Order: sequence, then C-alpha cells, then structure tokens
Amino acid sequence: MAISRASQSKQMTGDKKKKKKKKKETPKGFKAVQKSIEKTGKSKDAAARIAYSIGKKKYGKAGMAKKAAAGRRKSRRA
Repeated sequence: MAISRASQSKQMTGDKKKKKKKKKETPKGFKAVQKSIEKTGKSKDAAARIAYSIGKKKYGKAGMAKKAAAGRRKSRRA
C-alpha cells in the first residue's frame, strides 16, 4: 500500500498541533476601563478622564456623547 504525501509528512513531523496563546481580555465598558486604570494607582477622577480620552480617540467626541447619553438612559431605567 502506498503512503500519500500528506500522511507521510504527518508521520515525519509527529502531527503536533500548535498551542494557541491566550490573549489578555481587555476591559469592556467605561467603568471596567476606569477600574483597570485605577488599579495602576491613579485617582478615580484621573482614571475617569483617561478612560474618556481613550474612548474619544476610538469613537470621536460625538460618539462618546451618544454613549454617555445611552448610559444615562440605561441607569434611569434600572
């Protein structure tokens, strides 16, 4: 019986699967980002300002305003 090239190469390499490295989970949401910044030693106010600046770079000023309004509406419902 002839051995195909695919099975031949698997036999030579040992058919080992590579392990995937786990990525660190990034915090989701303003509060989570703020808490992670506070853990580095920043004050609550400074952490909030830094988190806002990160969001502003990502979503823009208008996008952050929309998200803030949505957060206020969400907190009113709860």
